[in-house]
Amino acid sequence: MAKKTDKTETEETEHVEIEYKITDEKKLSYGICKATEVDEDERTVIAVISTGVIDRDMEVLSPKGVQTENFEKNPVVPWSHNTSEPPIGKALWIKKGTKRITAKVKFATTERANEVWELFKGGFLKAFSVGFMVLAGHRPTPDDIKKNPILADARFIIDKWELLEFSPVTVPANPEALAQAVKSKELTLSDGLKKELHIEIAEPEEKPEEILIKVSEFKGHEEIFEVEPIFEVDKI
Repeated sequence: MAKKTDKTETEETEHVEIEYKITDEKKLSYGICKATEVDEDERTVIAVISTGVIDRDMEVLSPKGVQTENFEKNPVVPWSHNTSEPPIGKALWIKKGTKRITAKVKFATTERANEVWELFKGGFLKAFSVGFMVLAGHRPTPDDIKKNPILADARFIIDKWELLEFSPVTVPANPEALAQAVKSKELTLSDGLKKELHIEIAEPEEKPEEILIKVSEFKGHEEIFEVEPIFEVDKI
C-alpha cells in the first residue's frame, strides 16, 4: 500500500507542475536574439526575436509553435516589455522558421524611441526578447534528448505558445563603449534610460565659491581685525 501511495503522489505532483506551466500568465524569454540589420534610411531594424535554444529559465520555445494572430492585430513594440508606456515602434512583418523567428521593426519618433533607435544605430544595443503565454508543452523525453542531446539541460519544452509582444531589451552589446559614448557626449540619453542601462550618472560639478571681497581691499586696515583675547594661556 505504501509503495502505491508514493507512486500516486509522485504522479500528482508531476501533473501539477506541468499544468502550472500552461496558464494565462505572461512569461518572458531572454534568448540569444539580436538585431541583424539596421537601415538608417527606413529607420528600421531586422532582428531575430526568438530561437529554439535553451533560455535563462532553462526552457525551450519551439519557433514552429508560435501563434501570432492576436499580435498581428496590434503589432506594437514596447521598450523592455513595458506596455504601460507608449511603444517605441511597430512590427512591419514577422517570419517564422524552423529554428528562429525574425521580425522587422520600424521605430517611432517619440523621445524614448529616438533614444533607443540611436542605441541600435550606433551598435550599442542589439538584444531582443519575447513576452508570451504558454499554450502547450512537455518535459524533455528520452527520445527528445536522443535527437538533440542539448535538451538534457532543459526542464521544459514549450511546443505551442502565443506571442504577446517582443521588445528590445537593456543588454548593451558593449557596455564600456556605450558608457564612453555617453561620457564624451557622442550619445545623449535621458537620466531614466541611463539608469535602466546601468550607466553611471555624473554628478553636476560644484561651482567655485564666489569671492565677494578681495583680501587686497583690506590692506592697510589690519587694525579692524584686532580683538581683545578672552584669556591668556600663560595665566591659566
